Amino acid sequence: MKKLLILVILLSFKSVFPQWTQTLNGISIWSLAKDNSGSVYAGSLGSSSALYKTTNAGANWVSLTSGNGQTVFSIAVDSAGNIFAANYSAGLLKSTNGGSSFVTMPVSNFGNSNPQAVVCGKNGHVYVGTNGGGFYRSTDAGNTFSFTGLTSLQVISLLVDRFNSSIVYAGVTSTSAGPNGFYRSTDYGASFSGNLNPNKNIYGILQKSPSDLYSVSTTTGGPFDKSTNGGLSWVTVTSGYIARGIADGDFSSHIYIAGNGGVFYTTNGGVSFANDVLTFSVTPIIKSINNMYVGASGSSNGGVWIRTFPLAIGNNNEIVTDFKLEQNYPNPFNPTTKIHFQIPLLRGVSEGRGVLSSLKIYDVLGREITTLLNEKLSPGTYEIEWNSRNNPSGVYFYKLEVNDPSAGSGRGFTETKRMVLIK
Repeated sequence: MKKLLILVILLSFKSVFPQWTQTLNGISIWSLAKDNSGSVYAGSLGSSSALYKTTNAGANWVSLTSGNGQTVFSIAVDSAGNIFAANYSAGLLKSTNGGSSFVTMPVSNFGNSNPQAVVCGKNGHVYVGTNGGGFYRSTDAGNTFSFTGLTSLQVISLLVDRFNSSIVYAGVTSTSAGPNGFYRSTDYGASFSGNLNPNKNIYGILQKSPSDLYSVSTTTGGPFDKSTNGGLSWVTVTSGYIARGIADGDFSSHIYIAGNGGVFYTTNGGVSFANDVLTFSVTPIIKSINNMYVGASGSSNGGVWIRTFPLAIGNNNEIVTDFKLEQNYPNPFNPTTKIHFQIPLLRGVSEGRGVLSSLKIYDVLGREITTLLNEKLSPGTYEIEWNSRNNPSGVYFYKLEVNDPSAGSGRGFTETKRMVLIK
């Protein structure tokens, strides 16, 4: 089925939660993906479902498909830029021209089961998980598919190993025909292991190293599980987080999860989590460049919510010896400006652990406008962008505060600079 490219005007931005910006307001988002160029894709839920794309970090979106009446449960983009969308009973959508048009591979290509998960590997491999029909794979860039395993299982999540593309991981939810859990293939999805983590509805899988895997699930109790041997065995690190999405964080130690109660992050491998300001239920979560994207449902909270993290810049071997907050550039500006700052290695702080740092914007009356940053940062040079599209012209101030343990209790680095917004 051919789809016309339909332009969608972004409904509005509204900064209800500090650090997060809402886009595609009121549209229920169930899936997110990114490609190698930095574009981000969002799939929506229900009778008005559609597939959206942004090339400028959510400043505006275009609708690539619309009106098929089936939820876009999963999206994937291969290295050649081919787009795939698991569109449930409508089948698998595929575009070879950046989303200008799509062809639909009907459910008959998947044993009359509904595609619910899709992921791309290397060398033309595309993998599809279905709702009760098991696992299908393509070796010709999605032109044809064949059933290879996980008979009658509901495959809800898929991941290709980042370090060995012959390994494919599958998360399965409960069905009448088979148990839920985690399965592993070492031959490009041609066959699978037995159930390696039984009794878990595994909605998301994250790989942090060749051996370290993490998973989130909707199983009662909300277990957050970890494997240190490539998925061969698992332990529950902590519980209490019913989640459907998991993503790598802004720094090497961070992991983010999305689910009931909002977005949470951990810096200690899941031993403990903290809420990241967003407190309503969300489903998918991805990180692209220095932006985090999550999808939410509902007329009020629905849409793609975006959070921008500081971007580490400069040479990784650069030695920063002192604090520095630079003048924003450009200045005056409209509507975006960038702020550079440096954090040195501090006495009393273990390497890699970082120090709590915040960067806040204030108006001329001293009222806090927004928090751009509130994270533990490692030594280095950083850049963070402020988009002031919702703010009027005027004088603003940005203030960097860093907790310096070597300076004594309650002391640290603080500096404030002035900037001008002209619209």
